[in-house]
Amino acid sequence: MVLPDRLQHIFYENGIPPEVGLKLENIYQSPFSVTTYFEIFRGIRSPNALVITRGESDLRHVIVFTVLDKEITVLNELVEICQEYLQHFIDAVFNRYPAVTSVNFNCLKCRITTIPYPWWLWKTSQDIAILLPKTFDAYHAQLGRQTQKHIKYYINRLQREFGDFTFRVATTNDTDPTVIARIIDMNRLRMKSKNIRSGFDQVFESRIMEFCRQYGLICSVSIGGTTVAGAICYEVGNQVYLEAISHDPAYNKYNIGQVCLYLTVKHLIEKGRDSFHMLWGENEYKYRFLGVKEELYFFSVYRSNASRLASIPRLAKQVGSNIIKQFDYLTRKYIFQRFRSK
Repeated sequence: MVLPDRLQHIFYENGIPPEVGLKLENIYQSPFSVTTYFEIFRGIRSPNALVITRGESDLRHVIVFTVLDKEITVLNELVEICQEYLQHFIDAVFNRYPAVTSVNFNCLKCRITTIPYPWWLWKTSQDIAILLPKTFDAYHAQLGRQTQKHIKYYINRLQREFGDFTFRVATTNDTDPTVIARIIDMNRLRMKSKNIRSGFDQVFESRIMEFCRQYGLICSVSIGGTTVAGAICYEVGNQVYLEAISHDPAYNKYNIGQVCLYLTVKHLIEKGRDSFHMLWGENEYKYRFLGVKEELYFFSVYRSNASRLASIPRLAKQVGSNIIKQFDYLTRKYIFQRFRSK
């Protein structure tokens, strides 16, 4: 007899059945935790999974992972898994794979306080998300007075000066690759103007287009038939995630990027979505549009203190690389740009 509150689990190895993939998507509603994402962006087509249930039928988690040498990497990202289930997963995989000495989680939402294994934990990023109210009027009323005033002014001005000012929304198979390419090109142009290298290379761009055919939500503003601002988003369940937002610098005086963001939020509220995740990057506009920050953590667990100590050189190299990248980014963004402006 299985007790109703006892945790049970089932392993799936070298591939996840479609019905388990659907459960994975429904539980987390994160584009970074769907099988299509693993395939397109990470090149992983046959991962493993541990399904955890409470009792026999109350499914709680589908934790997807790869095993390489002595290390397990959990693929679920931007998800919350509390300590009870984390420990159950770690116990299960250490028992299943006796050669494995470490288990790594990335972009985990919950902070760990205690677990009966040696471990490391540090902040790796943040998710800045808008909790969407039931009505757009309720959302608009929460915005600052200056934001309300400016957005109204710019929308009226755009409508007055451009009779063909249009806001469009396209989803999944209706998304237009040329619009996606235009949004990414505008992002590259903006990054170049700030002496920052864009992360959107041609390979990444093609992956975004492919992923959008299943989860894409493209919101764009056009004038004269040309896209002048746009947001590339992913929609999973009732959650929406922002991949990129950009605008044509020729329309800077109309604040058209933030007009596009405002109209995107309006659309999401009217569709009854729960949250709009603007993800990482401490940009001021995210907070102005009522984003709230939630920290994301990298979490490594070790079978023994010896394996934890053995990981220090690799982790130090990884942390050092991240610090150098961040320093280079901040230098280009704030110091080089200041000299250029002079």
